[in-house]
Amino acid sequence: MPMILGISSSLIAGLIETWYLGQLGTIPLAAYSFTFSVTGGLMSLSLGISIGVSSVLARTVGSGNSSEVRRIATDGITLVALVMIVVSSIGMFTIDELFTLLGADESTLPLIREYMSIWYFSMVFLAIPSVGANALRATGDARISGTIMVAGSVLQIVFGPFLIFGLLGLPELGIKGAAIANLLARFVTFAITMYILMFREHLLDYHDMKVGEVLASWRRIFKVSIPATATQLISPISTAIIVSLLAGYSQETVAGFGIASRIEGLFVIPLFALSASIGPFVGQNWGAGKHHRANQAMMLSFKYSIIWGLFVALVLLIFRTWIAQQFDDNPEVVLVAATYLILAPLSYGAWGVLMMASAIFNSLGKPISSTIMSIVRMFVVYVPLAFLGKFLFGYIGIFAAACVSNLLMGIIAFAWNRRTYLPEIQAMSTAGSSE
Repeated sequence: MPMILGISSSLIAGLIETWYLGQLGTIPLAAYSFTFSVTGGLMSLSLGISIGVSSVLARTVGSGNSSEVRRIATDGITLVALVMIVVSSIGMFTIDELFTLLGADESTLPLIREYMSIWYFSMVFLAIPSVGANALRATGDARISGTIMVAGSVLQIVFGPFLIFGLLGLPELGIKGAAIANLLARFVTFAITMYILMFREHLLDYHDMKVGEVLASWRRIFKVSIPATATQLISPISTAIIVSLLAGYSQETVAGFGIASRIEGLFVIPLFALSASIGPFVGQNWGAGKHHRANQAMMLSFKYSIIWGLFVALVLLIFRTWIAQQFDDNPEVVLVAATYLILAPLSYGAWGVLMMASAIFNSLGKPISSTIMSIVRMFVVYVPLAFLGKFLFGYIGIFAAACVSNLLMGIIAFAWNRRTYLPEIQAMSTAGSSE
């Protein structure tokens, strides 16, 4: 529940930011939509490192080594800060080239430049709280991390209209104001997170740091985080490809896809939250030798994903057009968004199963399995089907490709999970019975 609240607040903040920019017109909304794959890519990089830290921490907590817990948490925070500074610096100097490649034109590129030049600067203040939140969850305290996420999202929602629309005498900054609101909110959550990690939870310790120990921690983290990052990056990379395909129709088509993507994010919040929680839960129980309890959690997460996915598909089937109209009154934009929201939700349950299986593989030190599933889903199934669908049915075929890929990979993910862990669980049960 704390993770549902935390992730809900984050995605709701993104949805409200989309609504704010939709009030400025279709072009600002399209420009904002072009940024999704790039911002998602950098967030995925941060999340990949967070997954590595969480995986190592959860198993270390299970073993009861408190000094090692502090070492991993400290070195993980340091690692993500260094990586984000380097990557964001590169991004600052490649804005025009990158977004032109994605299909932005002279109407959207200047707005993208305004937004991303500030967004890149704020990235380190997003990444550190992300790793910190995962560290807190790995040690069993999801409440504080969820509270921090909610606070940051509330601040972003509050700051946004003052800076975007120029309320209370402030300058009207438009899309640039949205980026500044993000920066301010992230800095506050960064400061709060560092205070909690250092002075309340005592998870950070920068005294007597030894290069050899730091590098050893990074190696352990990288063992999980590199394949986990590769897994997380697959989605934004494929999104960039899809956006470039949609940009071939019109900027309005991109705007419609952007609206649908934000709405989708809102409705799959429980799946994101459960996938963020199931990994540490399974990791701790597995590390403590409670294999049956870990297996019970796996099966519950799979069943819940299917039930929630069916519920969401029904809701969006009924309300898809009305929801899209709240963001933009352009008929072309609304049609594109509503079309996506009738096709993609049919596969959300299977997508949730894939999320759970990936999180479980990562938490138990098998990130390569998660990476393989994501690569197959995106580059063997989704992207080729999207090109074929575009050729046969236009953008409707692109959206149908997303549905088919989720359904197929959800089935494969469940089968892979059972084949990997069920024999080991049964073996442990047999050994326990014989004793």
